[in-house]
Amino acid sequence: TSVYNTSGVYTDLFTSGSGCDSTVTTTLTVLPTISADQHIFICDGESFTVGSSIYSSSGTYTDVMTSSSGCDSTITTYLTANPAIQTNSVVTICNGESITVGVSSYSSTGVYYDVLTATNGCDSLVVTDLSVLSPIATSQTLTICAGQSVTVGSNVYSASGTYTDVLTSVSGCDSTITTTLYVESPIKQNQTVELC
Repeated sequence: TSVYNTSGVYTDLFTSGSGCDSTVTTTLTVLPTISADQHIFICDGESFTVGSSIYSSSGTYTDVMTSSSGCDSTITTYLTANPAIQTNSVVTICNGESITVGVSSYSSTGVYYDVLTATNGCDSLVVTDLSVLSPIATSQTLTICAGQSVTVGSNVYSASGTYTDVLTSVSGCDSTITTTLYVESPIKQNQTVELC
């Protein structure tokens, strides 16, 4: 009895039950086992299937399956489950302005949620806490003497009237100041004085 485990043509001589020689020629083909590696990237919450196995977390997995030739096939899977990314932003803008996140544009105070695609190909949640500052409007009434002046922002006023100036507040937004200015004329008075 001969044992063969490599491809080749083998001839064996046997004695039959009647005492005669019997020659058996064997053509043996040894099929190779298949071994393959694969590097797979998925997003958290997704899964990947190899044969009858389902994987959803990062790791190295080995599966032995039967190939089309009927031999064992070993597949090693290096699985990476990329995390979802969350970004939180606190943003302040002036009334009349807007911000853009992805394809969305916002101009009102509120909390907004946008799902974008991160560089790793997975979902990225962007949470935007938006505050819209209201314009500041103030008014003042001033009285000065003739010959004096009042400065508001970069403007200097010395005549009676109502003036409106738009300045930038400490928040960076427009601030409107309305100034009502009264200029008093000098008082002229005549008097007669008698001295002894």
